[in-house]
Amino acid sequence: MVFSIRRIDSDVVGAWASGLCAVHCAATPLLFAAHATAHAGGEHLRESGALPWYWAGLDWAFLALAFVAVFFASKRATTSWIKWGMWGALSVIAAVIVSETFELHLVSHAFMYVGAFALIGLHVYNHRQCQACSLEGQTE
Repeated sequence: MVFSIRRIDSDVVGAWASGLCAVHCAATPLLFAAHATAHAGGEHLRESGALPWYWAGLDWAFLALAFVAVFFASKRATTSWIKWGMWGALSVIAAVIVSETFELHLVSHAFMYVGAFALIGLHVYNHRQCQACSLEGQTE
């Protein structure tokens, strides 16, 4: 079986990446709480190394993967509101990551879930719409 980038469905990749991003975001507070419970102390958890060094890098990796998926999925979007919705949801996720990385505290972490679940829904919807369009084209 030959691997081809053209055979990868950006909507499937985007939905999975957004879902994993949401799981990653949900796991972070749990890991902080577990560390705080195991090691009673007043020091800041990020500074104390509560999480592995690569944990924050996963935010940027998910953002990059989501960007690529949205880029390709929006090219084949069946309607413009899907395209704009994907880019809007991705912008929300990017704003949260930038705000948290640089400790700006401009955007609540809760918005990460809004963006992630919006991307999941939009990718799934776009995937189904594109499948329906390709099936209609085959019957003609």
